[in-house]
Amino acid sequence: MKKSSLSTKVMIIYGAVFLVIITLTFGLSYTGTVGKLEGDLQDTNLALLKQVDQKIEVAFRQTEKDLLTLMDQLEFLYFMLDSYIEDNQRYSNFYALDTKLKNFINANPQFSSIFVYSSVSGHILTDKVFMKDSLPAENWLDDYLEMPEYFKWLTTHQVWDGKGNQDVITLVRSYPAISRPGYRKGMVAVNMNEKVVYDMVKAVYEDSKVGHMFIIDGDGNVVTHDDKTQIYRNLKELPHIQSVLSKKGSGFFTSQVNGERQSVFYRESEYTGWKIISILPESQIYEPLRVTRNLLLSFAAGMALLALIALFYVNRWTFKPLDRLVGKMSGTYHLNQTKEHQDAGLSYLERVFDQLMRDRNHLEQHVRDSKPVLKWRIMMDMLVGYRTDYQTVRHHLESVGIHLYPERFLVCTAEIGKEGVDLKARDKTLYTYAFCNVAEEFINLENAGVAIDLGKGRAAVILSFAEGDAEQNQLRALAILELILDVMKKQFDLVVTVGVGRGCREMKDIPLSYDESQKALHYKMVFGQHSVIAIDDLQPLDSQDYYRLTRMADRIADTLKQTDTVKMKAHLKETFREAIDSNLPPDLIRQLSFDLIMKSVQAVDSIGINLTESMSRLNNLYELINRSDNLKEMEKVVFSFLEEMAIKISDKRSQRGSNDTIERMLVYIGDHFHENDLSLDKLAQEFHMSPTYISKQFKEYTESNFIDYLIGIRIKAAQQRLADMEMRVNEIAEAVGYVNTRSFLRTFKKYTGMTPMEFREWATKSRTENTN
Repeated sequence: MKKSSLSTKVMIIYGAVFLVIITLTFGLSYTGTVGKLEGDLQDTNLALLKQVDQKIEVAFRQTEKDLLTLMDQLEFLYFMLDSYIEDNQRYSNFYALDTKLKNFINANPQFSSIFVYSSVSGHILTDKVFMKDSLPAENWLDDYLEMPEYFKWLTTHQVWDGKGNQDVITLVRSYPAISRPGYRKGMVAVNMNEKVVYDMVKAVYEDSKVGHMFIIDGDGNVVTHDDKTQIYRNLKELPHIQSVLSKKGSGFFTSQVNGERQSVFYRESEYTGWKIISILPESQIYEPLRVTRNLLLSFAAGMALLALIALFYVNRWTFKPLDRLVGKMSGTYHLNQTKEHQDAGLSYLERVFDQLMRDRNHLEQHVRDSKPVLKWRIMMDMLVGYRTDYQTVRHHLESVGIHLYPERFLVCTAEIGKEGVDLKARDKTLYTYAFCNVAEEFINLENAGVAIDLGKGRAAVILSFAEGDAEQNQLRALAILELILDVMKKQFDLVVTVGVGRGCREMKDIPLSYDESQKALHYKMVFGQHSVIAIDDLQPLDSQDYYRLTRMADRIADTLKQTDTVKMKAHLKETFREAIDSNLPPDLIRQLSFDLIMKSVQAVDSIGINLTESMSRLNNLYELINRSDNLKEMEKVVFSFLEEMAIKISDKRSQRGSNDTIERMLVYIGDHFHENDLSLDKLAQEFHMSPTYISKQFKEYTESNFIDYLIGIRIKAAQQRLADMEMRVNEIAEAVGYVNTRSFLRTFKKYTGMTPMEFREWATKSRTENTN
């Protein structure tokens, strides 16, 4: 009886509530439904603008990344600095750079051209043409040398690429990549055809045939437009464009455009600052709403009719499944399997609820399984700067079980490997997972933090501290990391190298600390593996250190010419040891290695040996040096090439006989080098031979031309006299055969890399150190 009464009451209540709902639907269907659909349409249009913005931003960021990768090539450095020892190196570098530019454009069909401008030489190189000493009217890149940013996206403009003018959107980048105005050596620009950008927009709005879609910059200049007659126009005088330029973020408003009421949707790109605008006639936007309104009113009327039928003709047994459901939930109802209670149709509702409960359990399991992915996504967003406000992200952190303090953050980047073993991808994933677990266990004992797998045997760790300044927290982090490295070595026999960034106060600065940790990790070549490298450990580079090391390369070239491989190997080891002691960055160490190879090539070429076969290997050597993970491997690559050159020199000399005449000439030069009129003509008169014949024989026998040999004799004599503090520089110049002191100073600086006074100071310092 109680069950029957419950069913009757539920039926009466349900019928009353249903009738009230239907009645309200008749009154509110127009305002409520149409308003929501109107909001949905507006959100849809804004979402389309966001999709356009994201698509352009992804393409532009990839363009910036590809350009940075290209600019990292050594050929850019030589071209920008216009620093070549001789024309052969200039032509070789020009050819290599021109090839890389063409390959870059061929590999990226979305780019129309690329410009490389050296402010040192004034030259411009594109993938199609070389402009030497370009005129100011042609050199549009010079205008951006003093721009405050490191890079800038330029709105649509015309650029002559060597074949014709093109409407392009340009990414301009300073060289070096991170350099302030006044310190830049040039600019690099990659041009993207305006049609490429418009096609990105068109791909999103491919089904739209009404309204207008275009992009303008912050000054109202058209970047791209579906109406190509609007290119190069400035639209800021239009009232609706003025409204867009005055607003931030994204949104919409209605305005009278061309005599018709239209909706203006806009979005400001956080990356470029451009405004993406869509203008649609209201008559076209809200046409679907009128159709939907009529359908909803008809549906409401039909539902009301069905409600009346259900209220008067469905008896109380319709709600029997509700009785059984209540019995199940209360635990007091036991299903009677007698025939009179069996009703397959009504029990369908019960089965639906059972399915809902199972789906709920599956959903909970899915959420639990998705937590690691959600954790990784949230952490990556923090590392790259997509999540910058702690209060906004706090509930997301709690949902995946991460505890971080509101401020005082520090980021570390770790690289996991095993000494002498090339780990497989699966092993790297397992070991990185172990490292993350150990790191979180140690960090969360006294502080807070989280670790995630970055892939390829790398992990990122974010530490958070409740108190202390940046320096104190960095010391705490270093102590914790040393413990973690010790555990990983003892428990798993793993080699872990960690780069540590500086501490930051707010979450928005986490990307800066992350970048610093990656930079510190690059110094594993200098500090060694299985170590903790803090960004503060990296001392600022003294440019004199690098130039001093390049001067040491001359000794290596001398021993190469002498084919003394023992001394050559000793000098090479000393040079690399000096590079480590000078705390030279890895990139400059790689450049130093390549400079050593180039100097050896020049030394062998000066002897007259054909290096066509060896020159073809330079690109392969450059790749081997770039892939070297440690200095020993890099030193081995360089020495192997030097040893090969020494063998070629020995083979060349073994085919050469003695020349008594040249030997007597060498003695004569050693006795008369101080005479300022000593020349090939004077030798020809002295030995009764033609200057041309002497020059040819001298080059073949000494492996050097006459003037270079004479300069070398005079400079070495000058170096010996500079050790005497009593002689003045002009006296030394005259004593070694130079009438003009200025000419002596210029020759000495070019030959030794130092002025005479700098050499005297260096020699005095070296003599003092040797004495001590």
